[in-house]
Amino acid sequence: MWALARRASILVAAVLLHALPAAADYVSDPPSLIDRLTPEVLAAVFPEAVRLEPVEGPPAAVAVFDSGDALVGYIFSTLDLVRARGFSSTPFDVIGGVLLDGTITGVKDVFHREPHIYNDDRRTELLARYFESLAGAAFNGITRGPRKPDFVSGATISARAMAYAVGDSARMVMRSLVGLPEVTEPTIDLDGFAPMTFAELAAAGSVRSLTITNADLEAAFAAIAPGVAPEIAPRAERDPYITFSIGLASVPMIGRNLVDNVGALDRVIGDAPEGAMLLIFGSQGRYDFQGIRFLNASSSNMFDRVEVRQGERTFAFHRGDFVRAPSDLGTHSGLFVMTPESGFDPMLPWTAVLKVHGVAADGSAVTASFPLDYTLPALHILLPEPPPEPILVGIWREARADLVVMGLALMALTGIFVFQRRLARHRRLHRIVRIGFLTFTVVWIGYIAGAQLSITHVVTYLKGPFQGVDFTYYLVEPLIVVLGVYVLLSLVLIGRGVFCGWLCPFGALQELVHRIGRFLRLPDWTPSGKLQRLMWLPKYGTAAIVLGTAFLLPGAASSAEEIEPFKTAITSAFVREWPFVVYAVAILCFSLFTERAFCRFLCPLGGVLAVLDRMHILSLLKRRPQCGSPCQLCAHSCPVGAIVPSGRIVMAECFQCLDCQVEYYDDRRCPPLSKERKARERAAAIPAGGIRLAPVFAPRRASDV
Repeated sequence: MWALARRASILVAAVLLHALPAAADYVSDPPSLIDRLTPEVLAAVFPEAVRLEPVEGPPAAVAVFDSGDALVGYIFSTLDLVRARGFSSTPFDVIGGVLLDGTITGVKDVFHREPHIYNDDRRTELLARYFESLAGAAFNGITRGPRKPDFVSGATISARAMAYAVGDSARMVMRSLVGLPEVTEPTIDLDGFAPMTFAELAAAGSVRSLTITNADLEAAFAAIAPGVAPEIAPRAERDPYITFSIGLASVPMIGRNLVDNVGALDRVIGDAPEGAMLLIFGSQGRYDFQGIRFLNASSSNMFDRVEVRQGERTFAFHRGDFVRAPSDLGTHSGLFVMTPESGFDPMLPWTAVLKVHGVAADGSAVTASFPLDYTLPALHILLPEPPPEPILVGIWREARADLVVMGLALMALTGIFVFQRRLARHRRLHRIVRIGFLTFTVVWIGYIAGAQLSITHVVTYLKGPFQGVDFTYYLVEPLIVVLGVYVLLSLVLIGRGVFCGWLCPFGALQELVHRIGRFLRLPDWTPSGKLQRLMWLPKYGTAAIVLGTAFLLPGAASSAEEIEPFKTAITSAFVREWPFVVYAVAILCFSLFTERAFCRFLCPLGGVLAVLDRMHILSLLKRRPQCGSPCQLCAHSCPVGAIVPSGRIVMAECFQCLDCQVEYYDDRRCPPLSKERKARERAAAIPAGGIRLAPVFAPRRASDV
């Protein structure tokens, strides 16, 4: 049988190969990137392109020029640069475009074999919409990927992997071809710029201000000496005395948004020594930070009203360090140049000290100091790119709620099997639990969570070691991982029926459809024992075909897997091309008349699990010596015909529905139990004092007297 199945798999896969592009050939020897840029791809990736020119690299890319023949960006391919994979073991080819400033212009998938998207028009459209949303995203060497692909329902893993690959490829192009510097330590952003108002800069901490009222000044002097007269007397009708503001003008986001004459600012920066920093001070009010002593040689042209402190060091300013620069900071404003030799570190906190001078009553000079602390906000600091978060971390974190629900469901199912004897003694309760859990499996596991375990997962996991993937490859679908581990453990312990009978959404859907058929009193077709044994064989053949195709002709594997209608009926919710829908609906219609026909006779995953079922350790389903000879009650009540005339349960074909156990414990239907019950009832009818005899003479009726 296996030799025949193998030959059939080769024949079917050979036919499918002619209908599909060979994945292995495309991945190993793809056309050149410029040949892949068809008008459709170019329109999606870089619609403004006028002229293209291949770049040998590394990295390999295509340079894009505008109508003025100026270089505006590059087009790249994830297959050429990073060869990333999604859920499939075959690398995908996603082409993207990036401007010289790091902005993505467009993204287009050209080739993939992602099982949840391939041959699925609905998810293909969702993926295309997601790629459209990536246009405008900035990959400047810091950001790894754009927003989460939450709306690519059922294919978020593939979509996320593609988006990350686009980001990694764009960053590679930006660093190698555009010359984007790599940040290896915290560095002030001396290139980035965006328009910001004074209020926005103040809210971000880019500008710090201190307001001193007349009362503040009076209190400060009173704490030093009595009767101090300020150098510049306050005006009673004017309050505050001064508003003092500071900032780091070397940062374009700060200086270019504050200084009125940007050209003058650029000249100061150009004339300053390399590595010098510019501080911008400004004031508004009766008092100003400049004073006039810096204009006098007798004062050594030093500023006496401001100084800067950083740690244990104090920085005083000379007239040569200062350039007036009208700005938004106040009536009086200017720039102080801090040379590299000064030892000033703009990355560390510093304090600008405003000094207000006065004369005490005894004639001594008095100075009140008002400190204003400043720390450069993180907004203006470039940090080394952190190690990218492993894709698994984000996937499992986002699946926490679903994992909790799945965990509770699996705990409930475990309880059903642990306490199956008690459950089976109550026919009505068993029916309610059975129908309720099957409904949950269809609705939540199938349609909401999208956790339909299928032969696709088996193929993917089996091919992984031959594709050189690491261990994390097996963990990209949290619900499938948890479900798969549970199914594997239950398969080893009690057999395949735990999954096939309770956790397979399509199988559950078939059973519920069959129950509808029973409710409508439709004919119920059950094959004879001999015919059924023959009909059990095709599922092993379909399993051999799918697995053989996956390894021998991988280009046709995706089509071979379509023998399962799971993708159409559950994953895609029947939103696919009409041949797939007709096939799935036909199977469900057949289920109206025959219990789980596909599961029993055709399912390739069922075939794999049936083979592995031989290793199960425990047998929880109870049998009696009378089962099969002479009693056939359980055999007749088994909905899938897994009990042969001898009374033995064929566990490889059993779905663990527990219907036979309900009969086993029913003392009104099970003949051995019924016989025992009747004996007990007869014994209970005998009085404690002896045998009750019927009266020999019946009493006369009143009418006979």
